[in-house]
Amino acid sequence: MSHKFDAKNVAVLDDPGRKEFLDPESILKMLYLRENTVFVDVGAGTGYFAFPAAALVKEVYALDILDEMVEVIQSKARILNITNIKPVLSGESSFPVPDGAADVVFMANVFHELDDHPLVLKEVIRILESDGILVVVDWKKEETPVGPPVEHRFSELDVLDLLRLSGFELVETREAGPYHYLVVCSRPPE
Repeated sequence: MSHKFDAKNVAVLDDPGRKEFLDPESILKMLYLRENTVFVDVGAGTGYFAFPAAALVKEVYALDILDEMVEVIQSKARILNITNIKPVLSGESSFPVPDGAADVVFMANVFHELDDHPLVLKEVIRILESDGILVVVDWKKEETPVGPPVEHRFSELDVLDLLRLSGFELVETREAGPYHYLVVCSRPPE
């Protein structure tokens, strides 16, 4: 995963115009989250999904591989007095979350950046509880006015193939705005 951090990245990640094509509230509403849900946001960035999720669930682990992003989330949570978000520095395929703790593992605009999908998915399986779900929201594999180059993107079918190879079972796929798809899969049976 290649990441460069600077103030411009935070500005882009927090740009209010982003909601026009990637609205966290409407996407989270599709997941029917409950008050007792433990939600793990992998690649949380500045908390674009973590903060809206925190209003709906019991606890949010906001994981990121960059110290700077974890610090941004810590600072925002302090300022907003939100106590159910745990900003956590993680590795790409090593999540400091207890075994079976997560009801939902959520990845938005992360899947196309991963270096080792099977290794990451093995870690997702470890932290998911037995009837937990994995949610992948990522860029459609087509030209869009914003987003990564098309050759760096995965189609919805490519994502499903990789998930199935790791034992995940499809629950549903949906549109997640004009440039994104959403894939929900259940944890592989034990």
